[in-house]
Amino acid sequence: MTRRNGMILFVTLFIILLVVACNVNPQPAGLTPVPTLAPAPTLTLLPAIQGGAAAAPAAGGTGDPAAGVAIFENHCTSCHGINGEGNVGPTLRNDAFIAAGDAGVIDTVSNGRPGTVMPAWLMANGGPLTSAQILNVVAFLHTLQNVPVIPKPTPAPEEATETPPPPGPTPTLEPAKPSNPGNPGQAVSLTGNADRGKGLFGQSCALCHGPEGVLGVPNPGTEDGSVPPLNPIDPTIANKDPKVFTQNVDVFVEHGSVPDGSAPTLLMPNFGDGKILSQQDIADIIAYVISLNPQ
Repeated sequence: MTRRNGMILFVTLFIILLVVACNVNPQPAGLTPVPTLAPAPTLTLLPAIQGGAAAAPAAGGTGDPAAGVAIFENHCTSCHGINGEGNVGPTLRNDAFIAAGDAGVIDTVSNGRPGTVMPAWLMANGGPLTSAQILNVVAFLHTLQNVPVIPKPTPAPEEATETPPPPGPTPTLEPAKPSNPGNPGQAVSLTGNADRGKGLFGQSCALCHGPEGVLGVPNPGTEDGSVPPLNPIDPTIANKDPKVFTQNVDVFVEHGSVPDGSAPTLLMPNFGDGKILSQQDIADIIAYVISLNPQ
């Protein structure tokens, strides 16, 4: 075979392959072409996991209801019930106020309701929660709307009450002291700013003592069973003399304390000795705590 004939054979084979590649599986003449189908939507388990419309996120999608579950359980159930059925506080299930919109709910959670037991939960207002955490709680509250009503249990008969002893003179009690020894620190000689102390309390104290100091969290392994609230504070610590009141609080904040009990889960940190807070920070927090307990 000459070189010229070989070149002609190569070009011919190339053209045949090109035609075949561009016309894969040619259909016989006269048949109707099969129409191209649009891609089908991808099926997921998300609707089943979310439980339908009852678990829709909060209006505007600004909060994560799943992230709000743990926050609600840790901070809200003692007043509003495990299922939002209400206890000390009102029910949150099928609540018209929540269904009306997020603005009022966010304001109530953030700033509390004066004259009621509802404290301010926003960190800047002396609470333990950030703005994002509050939005998550509000989103979770929407999942408690349009749900079945929980039947109320039959009330138990009231137990007979004992006759209280006759009133007598109130004994003078020594102020409570921390387990860790030490004298008041420099903070007692500084002028505290209660407004600044409110935010510092929210950052450093509210997680254990509750928003605005009104709800001590559970503390297993202690005799009291919970962290003591600071609003109202232990009456042996409070004092009409601001200097004495400041000193009584300062020794706890400065040196920390281990609660009485077999194995306390939570301990009072030594904010002063451990240089966790500055002396001015401590003075401001004490000023805020005193403002919560007017004498």
